[in-house]
Amino acid sequence: MPRTESAKERANARLRRRHSERSASGKCTRCGKAPPEPGLKMCRDCGEKRRAADRARRARARAEGKPYAGRDPDLCRRADRARDRRQRRAWRDAGLCSNCGRNTPEDGRSVCEPCREARRIIDRRRYAARRAARVCVRCSEPAVDGSSRCARHATLEAERVSPEHKRAVDRKRYARRRAQRKCVDCSVPVAGTARCPDCARRSNTRVPAYHGAPAGPPFYSVIELDTRDDHGTYETEAEVAACLC
Repeated sequence: MPRTESAKERANARLRRRHSERSASGKCTRCGKAPPEPGLKMCRDCGEKRRAADRARRARARAEGKPYAGRDPDLCRRADRARDRRQRRAWRDAGLCSNCGRNTPEDGRSVCEPCREARRIIDRRRYAARRAARVCVRCSEPAVDGSSRCARHATLEAERVSPEHKRAVDRKRYARRRAQRKCVDCSVPVAGTARCPDCARRSNTRVPAYHGAPAGPPFYSVIELDTRDDHGTYETEAEVAACLC
């Protein structure tokens, strides 16, 4: 076994060295004869052969029900994530949306508004579905006491979000949506009001009918009209009558 592994390592080293030499000399890394295609490392003929072999391999893998065309799923996932990170970084450095690479984000953000709205729609649907199923909206575990989160995420949320931070975020979102003429609750377009009719109706049904301080007991002040002398304040009419006598 050690002899086989050593031979394999020597063969891999030899292939890597040949690949580097052909790439440095401007030749196809596969056949070493023709120049490579622009932006690639293989010539046209070798590239067509390689692509045809890949298509056949993927077709066999689909017929057999194998994911990632029969390759190692973990390696493919890591490669996909690394490629996505490189692509998002390149878009962000170019001043484009790191999600779609087409639009320019506003207010110094990394994601454009259409992509943000699409993400909000997906999040709302997932939130509503998990709330209807009475599971945690973060991890789909059973929620506790009819809340929207499981015990673990409820504890993490309480530790992470302070009341001051939440109020600051709410004020900023309120001002931004008001400036954009959108409902401050659901972000749909409105005409001059803070909330759309549906959100305004829900808001009015959640608050009490009267917001002022409760009325206290009446009191009476006794003041002489001629001299403007103040004889004090009394709580009952009987005390006022005794004062006047």
